[in-house]
Amino acid sequence: MNRTLSVICIVGFSMGMLMACTQTENLAKPAAIASDTVETQATVIAINRHEREVVLRGEDGTTMGYVLDDSVRNFDQINVGDTVTAEYYEAVAIAVEPASGKPRAEETGSMQRAPLGAKPGASTTRMREITATVLDIDYANRLVTLQGPAGQTRKVKVGPEVENFMSVKQGDQVLVRHTEAMAVAVTE
Repeated sequence: MNRTLSVICIVGFSMGMLMACTQTENLAKPAAIASDTVETQATVIAINRHEREVVLRGEDGTTMGYVLDDSVRNFDQINVGDTVTAEYYEAVAIAVEPASGKPRAEETGSMQRAPLGAKPGASTTRMREITATVLDIDYANRLVTLQGPAGQTRKVKVGPEVENFMSVKQGDQVLVRHTEAMAVAVTE
């Protein structure tokens, strides 16, 4: 599953580059990114092959059963005592940009499964992107009224940690990208 972990690294690198480019183009406009990666391991303690169910014991001692559908390749290679590693990556990037059209919402994603004969594993990525237009700004109270892709409006309080707030103008667009990636594999 090294390829799976590479996918997660590429997603993270891409988000960083996206924000670097955005900040270079709009030095005076606010932009921020936050990300986190969590890795956990569990041990297979029981398998019901007929029902395609595995029971895992997590690092904290809790147990959880999972029924795995036919999309999980190589199920028969899972054995009691195997270690299952899961890695979850999440990033949110927010940037204010000059208007570039109507607000929009898009979602893309991908899934990769382990090759036939390899240890079971899979990875998924999903990226959601939404833009909203700045309709109104109350600089004194740090409130921004945004209009989304479906025409809905929402007032948002902007925290004091956001630099260059005074550079935001009516008609600018707020771009939000939310990326999630998960990799799960039998590793031992």
